[in-house]
Amino acid sequence: MSRPPIQRADLPPCPTELPTLRASLPPLRASLPPLRAKLPPLRAKLPPLRASLPPLRASLPPLRAKLPPLPVELPTLLVKLPTMLALAIVGSGACAPSNDTSGDPDTAPRAVIHRDAWGAPHVLAETDAGAVFGMAWALADDDWPLIEGNYLNALGRSAELHGESGLSDDWMARALRIAPLSEAEYAAAPQHLRDLLDAFAEGINACLDAQSGERVGLLERIEPWYPLALIRYKYYQNEFLGYAGLRGRWTDRLLDQGLAGSAALQAPGPMQTAARSSRFYERQFGPLGRRPRGSNEWALAPSRTASGNTLLLINPHQSFVGVQRYAEIHVDSEEGLRFSGLTVFGFALPYMGHNERLGWAYTDNYADHSDLWALDIAAGPSGGLTYAYDGGRRPIEVASDTLLVRVDDRLEPRPVRFWRSHHGPVVGIDDDGRPLAVKLARMDEGGWLEQWDAMIRARDLDEWTAAAARLRVAYMNAMYADADGNIGYLYGSAVPVRRAGVDPSGILDGSDPATEWQGFHTFDELPQVWNPDSGWLMNTNSTPFTATVDLPMSRDDFPPYMVGAETDNARARSSRRVLSNVRDVTFESFAQAVWDSRLSVADDVVPLLQAAWGDGSGQAHGGGRSPHLGRVVARLALWDRVADTASVETTWLLLASEAYNSGEFEPEPGDEGARWLAALDRALALLANEWDTVDVPWGWVNRHQRPLPDGRAVLDPERESLAIGGAPGGLGSVFSYYGGRGLEAGPRLGRGGNSFVKVIEFGASPRAASILNYGQSGDPESPHFFDQARLYAARSFKPAWFTRADVEANSVSHVEVR
Repeated sequence: MSRPPIQRADLPPCPTELPTLRASLPPLRASLPPLRAKLPPLRAKLPPLRASLPPLRASLPPLRAKLPPLPVELPTLLVKLPTMLALAIVGSGACAPSNDTSGDPDTAPRAVIHRDAWGAPHVLAETDAGAVFGMAWALADDDWPLIEGNYLNALGRSAELHGESGLSDDWMARALRIAPLSEAEYAAAPQHLRDLLDAFAEGINACLDAQSGERVGLLERIEPWYPLALIRYKYYQNEFLGYAGLRGRWTDRLLDQGLAGSAALQAPGPMQTAARSSRFYERQFGPLGRRPRGSNEWALAPSRTASGNTLLLINPHQSFVGVQRYAEIHVDSEEGLRFSGLTVFGFALPYMGHNERLGWAYTDNYADHSDLWALDIAAGPSGGLTYAYDGGRRPIEVASDTLLVRVDDRLEPRPVRFWRSHHGPVVGIDDDGRPLAVKLARMDEGGWLEQWDAMIRARDLDEWTAAAARLRVAYMNAMYADADGNIGYLYGSAVPVRRAGVDPSGILDGSDPATEWQGFHTFDELPQVWNPDSGWLMNTNSTPFTATVDLPMSRDDFPPYMVGAETDNARARSSRRVLSNVRDVTFESFAQAVWDSRLSVADDVVPLLQAAWGDGSGQAHGGGRSPHLGRVVARLALWDRVADTASVETTWLLLASEAYNSGEFEPEPGDEGARWLAALDRALALLANEWDTVDVPWGWVNRHQRPLPDGRAVLDPERESLAIGGAPGGLGSVFSYYGGRGLEAGPRLGRGGNSFVKVIEFGASPRAASILNYGQSGDPESPHFFDQARLYAARSFKPAWFTRADVEANSVSHVEVR
């Protein structure tokens, strides 16, 4: 159905629109009684608040003088003041610890959790275990349902919560033996790491015990090894299976049919369910577009900065919901566990960020660290199944288990079966009918958390590289910077050594011993760059060979399987343009540069469109279906190629690129301009049908709204949404933002992209600013559910306090936990 045209004057002048404000009045009125009940404590706080007004007023003139370069602008701060004041009287979560120690050492707090104006938790403790205990409490207070859901996924129990849709994921978690491997890793871990894991479990359990109100869920307690299981689930099940080449239909075939050849060893009744979630493989992250879309990491050496300090960008791009959703966390232990950054809800440590001396960022890389083997399976003489290997036959190991699935208000048992070879578990049957076994680097031994712990405790480059050289974190590009002036890039990955002549890019022959892994490549054998003459480094999930200019290495210097299919992608081109042209960079200018949204793909596409339209061949191919086509091409030629909320050109290019990549247009070879023109014509038709105009600003289409827990993943017109100027990284926008499902011209719900952004300057003490795409809390009733979104939409930051003095001076609320 067509819509009446919307004029440019109809665009709201600020992110919060009047209709949204009006819609919010009833819930605001409903909240007045509990707010009035909290007025006495608020009044008690008024004297110190009034006492702070003179120094605040005195600071305004210099603050105004600095407004242009500041990442957090005064108007934004003024918008935040009501929330900041409300935080003095509104609790942020369900846990309600007592602050009364009564002088009894047995009730002394293990940690103090300070919350700043945006609800970011800063955990101060005397001991490392206390800091981790407080971190666990804070995360459970912010979003226990997400933590529980993450753990249920890792334990192979998600169907107990979600019903049929979780069965295939649960089967895979059990087939990969995530739980027993994680229990064994915990038992074998060094004592200090077990102490941290114990403290983390105790922190969550204590928070649950202190919760006010009824908690909905299944887990009564968590065990210390659950965070290790979540690491395996997040990376191995959700990502590495897909990188190994496994396809969802292959696993579905195995689940439906069992292993052919012995009816006695098939699954006792196929797992007959039409609801395949398949959050792994090519549909790894479900209906919200959770497959990794990329990340950015930059580092600048002292030679490029005005202060002579190094600068670091941390900018992962993940889904805005689900297991990938990030939490900000800062822990500060007097024993030395001192770190500020991000984590996943359910991880026991932060794993990107900085301490007082150094920090690092991660982006995904794609080394060949996982393999599939095709098995030649036949019935054995005793009725079991065997597979061919090295001229003989070996038995297939068989195991049984029972999954529970929620059906209405009850749990029904589903018996299942698993098969395993020495290569690994059987996880699918390919299109040629071959059973497939998988092996994933470092899956069995683990060690990720232990390596992160060592990296967090490092205080200089030598200590950090010694920790990273363990290569227990089985993949990821790492970008490093420190207070000594060092910057570095590491193509970190646990890459198995393959014998000469073995090509691991496809499915391997499971009967041939020559395909076996021969250990792992060492740290020194991986691509890496330290302190380049250029003074800058970057990675955007791009090839390591464009990390900076004039690199003395190339792909030919490494085994063909070591470096994946990464290219010099569009975000890399944009990052290189920014970084190669900067000099005397300040913290403020760096914080602005990381939001760059120039679409480098337009540099290639627009000339093709001009040429195709100008020579007439494109006009014929396009059929002249849109009377606006010529005007649009001419306007694109004059465009600055920067995505922002008012840009109609961004809308045209985005929709044209989706049509171009849809396979809908198949012109003659070499006729790329005509194909792009036909795609643009298709985009204009979509816009005219949806909006009754083709001049649709990007901000009308690209909308930011937080889905409600367990709600539908669609834009809700009855709730607040914000216009976003970022664009898909595939078009070259450093500020990456992904929405919709493609070829949708109506308003789109943002699903992934810039999910956490942090900039750090390493001086005598680190200076940092950060932002989450929504907010810290998963509770829609919390003031921190969507409070950072307006800063995010304005391409701005909030301060990320690090020193104890700054944390305590900027604390809005605090709790003592024990």
